[in-house]
Amino acid sequence: MKTDDLIDCLVAEVPAMRRGWIEAWLMVALAASGIAALAGLTVTLGFRPDLIQALGGPTFWLKAAYTVAVALGGFWLLSRAGRPGQGVVAPLILLGLTLLVAILAGGMQWMQAAPDTRADTLMGSSATVCPTNIAGLALLAAPLVLLAARRFAPTRPGLAGVAAGLLIGGVAATVYGLHCPERTATFVAVWYSLGMVIPALIGGLIGRLIWRW
Repeated sequence: MKTDDLIDCLVAEVPAMRRGWIEAWLMVALAASGIAALAGLTVTLGFRPDLIQALGGPTFWLKAAYTVAVALGGFWLLSRAGRPGQGVVAPLILLGLTLLVAILAGGMQWMQAAPDTRADTLMGSSATVCPTNIAGLALLAAPLVLLAARRFAPTRPGLAGVAAGLLIGGVAATVYGLHCPERTATFVAVWYSLGMVIPALIGGLIGRLIWRW
């Protein structure tokens, strides 16, 4: 019997409640990981000084909507890719549309900016550190999420690892928004996206190790 067939048989025998319990445990681990990332942000980077004012405007929440959407898409993809025989097209479409909306919004803003302000629109004041800061916070959030995700039994461990990385990266980027003062959609579309792609790529590599059969 092939490994994939064996896994299919094992998963078919797992009760539905048990399957839902994995996601529930993952959500608990995700909450704890978010707290760990928040603690790391507090100790290392701190909160933006105008956070209270930012909470009253749309820019902060639009950034958060993007990063939370990536995290939700990663969660959904992990839940599907983590089990044999589950389709992954729908969560991939969600993630693709989320990225497409961010790119279109960022591209339109960049094109509408005056030529002499386009560099600032793209780079802001923190482009060189934004992706690595998000990746660093993701590193703090990763252990518990990966431990909980270890309970899945994917036949595509690389894809499951990418999904876990997107989930972790989305959480880290959301937390990072409490520090980051950048306001442009162009900046977010490029540098926040890169910051979330880094843990996704690393997750793809780790997935091949933690889900070895």
